[in-house]
Amino acid sequence: MRALDGFLDAIASLFKGLATLCLAVMVALNLFNVAFRAVFDHAFGWIFSWTLLLFIWMLLLGFFVYMRNRRDVVVDIFMSRLPPVGRRVGGMFACLVGMAVMAAILRGAPALISLQRAPMDGTGLPIWTQSLPLFVSAALVFAHFLLSFIEIATGRAEAFPRDIEPVEKGAVE
Repeated sequence: MRALDGFLDAIASLFKGLATLCLAVMVALNLFNVAFRAVFDHAFGWIFSWTLLLFIWMLLLGFFVYMRNRRDVVVDIFMSRLPPVGRRVGGMFACLVGMAVMAAILRGAPALISLQRAPMDGTGLPIWTQSLPLFVSAALVFAHFLLSFIEIATGRAEAFPRDIEPVEKGAVE
């Protein structure tokens, strides 16, 4: 499990770098386009298509990084107040729901990719290149949830830890 955890962390670092690169290329292309248009009164239409593609890639690569860094939205007001067994069951259930959602996304991938063979305007790349990072990220998020499920089930990680600090008498919440 440590090897999988380390592998997922390495992929998250790589994806973070790739998402940052996408942002840098988008900024550079658009800065070039704006400057060129200001000086020569001509703009390149293909830059918008590449900006759109890079933006999609940045978001979908960042999706896994966001989940891996445990920055997902967690509303644990009820779960953190449960006894340890309830938190464990709830945590494993949450992981199963996450895996089910990722499996649903991955299940549709082959059919979607087979339908998206036409080239995109402005890039010439097949349309499926827009959704490819989604499927890669979904597979990695599935592995992330699977690892969390195993860690919670075996007691290596606590689900919904109690971080509730007692309120001092007379303090305002």
